[in-house]
Amino acid sequence: MVSEHWGTFSIYDHRDSIFVKSLVLFDRVVIPIPEYQIGDLTNQEIDRLYADATYLEQNGAAIIYPLKQGEFQEYQNDIIKEGLTVKKRDLLYDTRLMLKTRAEDFKPKGVYEISTVPVYGVREQFLDAYNKISPITSDSLLLELSQVLTAPNENTPLESIIKLREKDSFQSARKALREWQVKKIPDLLTENSEKQILIAKEEFKEMLRRYEEEINKSTFNKSKLVVTSVLAIGAAFSAAMGQIPTAIAFMSGIASNLFSLKESFAPTWKDLRGKNFEAAAVIYEANRIL
Repeated sequence: MVSEHWGTFSIYDHRDSIFVKSLVLFDRVVIPIPEYQIGDLTNQEIDRLYADATYLEQNGAAIIYPLKQGEFQEYQNDIIKEGLTVKKRDLLYDTRLMLKTRAEDFKPKGVYEISTVPVYGVREQFLDAYNKISPITSDSLLLELSQVLTAPNENTPLESIIKLREKDSFQSARKALREWQVKKIPDLLTENSEKQILIAKEEFKEMLRRYEEEINKSTFNKSKLVVTSVLAIGAAFSAAMGQIPTAIAFMSGIASNLFSLKESFAPTWKDLRGKNFEAAAVIYEANRIL
């Protein structure tokens, strides 16, 4: 595809169910493969991960990122040079943040535009990452769109997921749902039109129905979970939006069984560089109820 949406992982995320679930929600996932001994990863674990990642890359589902020794430490130093403070923790989980900044260099032939977003297995991981990197500037506005989606179970064979991904009907349904999430919502908040919000609700219901219909055609085991897409809003765009609380309350009220939408504030560790908004994170919340 000309334009793609990628999810980035840390060096540990292949141990979590988010690894498999992300294969149906993103066009590709970016998988870091260490070229040296790092953390508590064993050689056998790295070999298995490399074999899986190679299969996924060959089938257009993944990008392998060779993680060189010292590379992540250099990335940390660059953040500190920008005037930010990095609190101590198991920082290797934040390799997903580094990959967000490096993915552009790995675009395959025929892909001209990508949007990348870090993937988190639980909300605490996201909050920890953003609270860990403290900016000099003030907090930024975040919009959180949460919805219930069907995804593969953790032990689903990769071959079964690839078979689903190869269907044009599934690709079309996934793309339509994602574009509604990241494009329609900000537009609606600036329009402040009850009619347009109601139209968007009906559009969303149809897109969600198509996605669920396509994924349920597959024979592998599945489960439902809440998937939260976090949009970071640029300062100028945020100021122009005006009636955010009113619009959010109305949108959530008319479709509470489909999605929830809320605003929050969190420290931003980088400027949006003139963008109105961009995807900041995707969070999987298996035990949450809308």
